[in-house]
Amino acid sequence: MSNSDIKPVDITVKLHKDLHGNEEICPTCNGVGLVIANNSYGLEDSTNNNHLPTFPYKHQSLRFCSDCYNGVVHRCEYCGEIIPRHRTKCNCEKQREIDFIELQNKENEKLMKAFEAPQEVLEKSSLFYSEDYGYDDGYFSDWEDFFECWYENHSVDDPRPEYVWATEPYKMSISADSIIERATEDLYEDAISDISDEKFDELQEFLNNWCENSGVKTTYYQSKYKVKIPWEEDEH
Repeated sequence: MSNSDIKPVDITVKLHKDLHGNEEICPTCNGVGLVIANNSYGLEDSTNNNHLPTFPYKHQSLRFCSDCYNGVVHRCEYCGEIIPRHRTKCNCEKQREIDFIELQNKENEKLMKAFEAPQEVLEKSSLFYSEDYGYDDGYFSDWEDFFECWYENHSVDDPRPEYVWATEPYKMSISADSIIERATEDLYEDAISDISDEKFDELQEFLNNWCENSGVKTTYYQSKYKVKIPWEEDEH
């Protein structure tokens, strides 16, 4: 349905709207929250008349305005555009910049509260993660790569981060216990108990080898530990 088929409802009663902040009366429905929709239709004997459109008749009805909630819209304080009904924030450049800064601040706050990684965690962390690293979804393995990325995207006066996240490796795995349990649940009672431990181990070994050679790579996730950035090793 095109906007030309939608008209605000004409009523004589005055609605009271207490507007706050960046709220405004919706220009589509004039604050009523309802619009008149033209539901067009045609009859079989009318469609053959060349002088009539295909759908010459209308059944008008009321429907909720698709541009607002309760007759009120919000205007972006940065770009001045009306924020779409389904969004809580504008998608303009300034708003995205503010959201990015807020995300960085939250990330930095989480890092400052995290524990420094003990040696056993560092030995498992072949990759590190940082919002400040602009490649490979934030994951890197070499500090020199991190330093290069930092200087490419920041000025010398920008405050340097103190920490990055350690990571934990995860590989695909399939449990022999789960497979056997599902395979025997519809058999006779306690059928699973007739399978020896050796057969469980045999299937698990096969599954481990299959997963190892399946082509699925190791996935790395952020752990709860932070790692201090060795800026003293920076040669820039």
